[in-house]
Amino acid sequence: MEEKNQQEKMAIVRQVELFENAFNKAKENGGMWLDNDGRKAPKLYLKPLQISAFNAIILGMHSDQNGYKTNQYTLFSEAKKRGESVQTKEKGVPFLWYNWNEYVNKHNPDEKISRSDYQALPADKQEDYKGIRNREVRSLFNIEQTTLPMVDKTTFDTVVKETGPLKDRTDIESASNEIRQGIENLLEQSRKNLVDIRTDTTGVAHYDSKKDIVFLPPASSYEYYEDYARDAVSMLISATGHQQRLAREGMVVKNGKVSEDAMKQERLVVEVASAVKLQELGISAKLSPDSMKMTDYWLRELKEDPHLPDILERDVNNAIDMIHKAERGEKVELNNRVLQNQIADIKHILPKHYYVADEIKTLPNIDTKEFVVIKEPEQKMADVVLPSGASLGVENEIPGMNKGRIEHALQKEGYETVTFYNVDGSMGYRPDDSFFDGKEVSVNRMNKWNLETLTLLDVSDAVRRSGAIDFEKILMLRNDEGKWALYLKPENEKSFSVYPEKADLNLFFTTIKQGDEETSEKVRQDLAQKYYMAAQNSPDIKIDLFKSDATAEELARIDRVNIFKTKGTESTPSVILCMPTVNGEKLKAREISPQQWQRMWLAEDMQDYKKHLAASLFADVLRKDRTDAVAVGTDKSEQETQSKNPNQQTEVYEEQTEEKSRQSESHGPSESKGNKSKDESPKTETKVTAELSPMLKQFYELKSKHPDAILLFRCGDFYETYSNDAEKAAKILGITLSKSNHTKDAEGKPLMIAGFPHHALDVYLPKLIRAGERIAICDQLETPRQEKDVTEKQKNESDNQEENKVSRMHR
Repeated sequence: MEEKNQQEKMAIVRQVELFENAFNKAKENGGMWLDNDGRKAPKLYLKPLQISAFNAIILGMHSDQNGYKTNQYTLFSEAKKRGESVQTKEKGVPFLWYNWNEYVNKHNPDEKISRSDYQALPADKQEDYKGIRNREVRSLFNIEQTTLPMVDKTTFDTVVKETGPLKDRTDIESASNEIRQGIENLLEQSRKNLVDIRTDTTGVAHYDSKKDIVFLPPASSYEYYEDYARDAVSMLISATGHQQRLAREGMVVKNGKVSEDAMKQERLVVEVASAVKLQELGISAKLSPDSMKMTDYWLRELKEDPHLPDILERDVNNAIDMIHKAERGEKVELNNRVLQNQIADIKHILPKHYYVADEIKTLPNIDTKEFVVIKEPEQKMADVVLPSGASLGVENEIPGMNKGRIEHALQKEGYETVTFYNVDGSMGYRPDDSFFDGKEVSVNRMNKWNLETLTLLDVSDAVRRSGAIDFEKILMLRNDEGKWALYLKPENEKSFSVYPEKADLNLFFTTIKQGDEETSEKVRQDLAQKYYMAAQNSPDIKIDLFKSDATAEELARIDRVNIFKTKGTESTPSVILCMPTVNGEKLKAREISPQQWQRMWLAEDMQDYKKHLAASLFADVLRKDRTDAVAVGTDKSEQETQSKNPNQQTEVYEEQTEEKSRQSESHGPSESKGNKSKDESPKTETKVTAELSPMLKQFYELKSKHPDAILLFRCGDFYETYSNDAEKAAKILGITLSKSNHTKDAEGKPLMIAGFPHHALDVYLPKLIRAGERIAICDQLETPRQEKDVTEKQKNESDNQEENKVSRMHR
């Protein structure tokens, strides 16, 4: 997942705080953690916008914990426009806002279009794109946190009577009936469109994931109707996580294995999503006794696992979206059924198999009087394949194989229609393998007037493979940017890869995690068939993971490439290195990723792939003669100066900018060691410059030598860039641009900073290079104390040398 900015991190802290208060309340209140008491679901005051499920539960908890009468919320700016400003010292609640202003091609991640361009596309072309979700965090305030109750009490009271708790409603009885009708409608639509719901006789509501059935006791068996509603909603939410629906990892399935942690996470999703739906119905949410035991675990994980809040948001939103779909009357089909329908739609263009027909052709024998009978009991039809003599219009009967006797024998067995064929020729018998589905195939001969069966043929395997492409390999591979691609190697065809849709990717890995090998293999085959046919219809979706953007000239300069693993030790892990020979010269080896190593063994032409890989890793070396750009510290006189004062190492990454649309997969930076000049700064420094930190001084010194390069400084676990470089990097990479409250730039203004985690370098670096930027990566500066120690050490060594010289002179 993407690195979060500071605003997003603070929002998560606030969200977890609300969950902690709610779960602690449940411990003291018999499991009740969201007291709704008939209030309508959270909404934006006077706005028709729909609120996501996860946002709704956050707003609901905030309203409940502060004792507000309604779940109506507003933005600070909107309240101010209405003359109902937020009261002083009021604290807002985080609201996750998503913008979809850009769309990306599913098959080409570098092709992006604006929202207006997307809407202008025809419907069939829009399917090739998906929205890019940009998240923002905004603060909302309950209308009771504004001055509305004071400046317009009449309006506020009206809102409370329409959306507040039951006791404040105008018509309490009508509101209560509305809640019951909501539950009944939910169950009715879910039974039709989502999952089978049956009455349970044991008195315990439960969801059987193996049978995919919800068992629910009648409402009359419950003391309180609200408990019946809670059980019903909880079971429906559980059903959405089924392997062939949303395939949540913690859902227990037949023959599957689920870890205890995954089961606890699934329970959290069910409780939170159930609370969202109950909130829509106006019913309070209550934790089950089993869930009560997990609250401490949930809170610990929400605080310590930075990804869990995002996972919870995703799973809750997806579960509620599926419930809403069923309520609207839309049928929720199982994923495997959807895949089968997609394959069935394109089955007519698949190459046909004739294994059964080819086998039948060899069986009829004129000497032994044997022939083949294909029976279709349901249609009461039979086909008979003879060695010859199938035509009914001429006298061509074979002794011992009289067609009249054969037909008579089959009619006695109940087959009304009998058709005769030869093994070949114009009356040859050659249906494809799919034709034999549900049919009986046997070798027979006549025994007087009766049919004698000699052998039954099992054609089930051939039928199963009919209409399908056989694959040698079906794998998920990562490209150099970490994106998953489906690698397919059809039999007798060249391999290729495609970027699968997100739903298919989730289904692929979920079935693997759940440990059901039979289901997992079926999903792999189904996805392979689906994307094979998609690639046949649209060849442009194919991608090649084994080629680079290197030119023929650059590849020709590579004589050979040696890729090998180093031997690991206790302190140093084994790494995989690539060492090419370019123009007869061996270059210094550079590390490659395990994914690149895996692709090498899959490549149909391994030597060609190794050359392309080397061309990508050593692009700076191969292209340095075609560009006037130089790496920091490569000038000879500079190197001589730098070698006297080794304070800093700088790595430079550069790429030719002649072709703006080039899509390089290069991850191999050129390395050059360089140090800043020994010369001191001019004595006429301005006051502002004199106040700069050592790191900023170094930044401006390097920037003056290389004004066209973006400088990235390694600061602990992050890479940071500053000033204009930060603005440029933030725009290209889409990362957060922030202002420092403590550090000023050379002009005395707050320093602009942009950064990303060090482990994301391999993702962001190629994006900067493809944008035509030169990049210099600099290690952290040594502290003044370290510089002082080095100076003292050099001085001591000089004194020692002088003493030794004097001593030798005395001797």
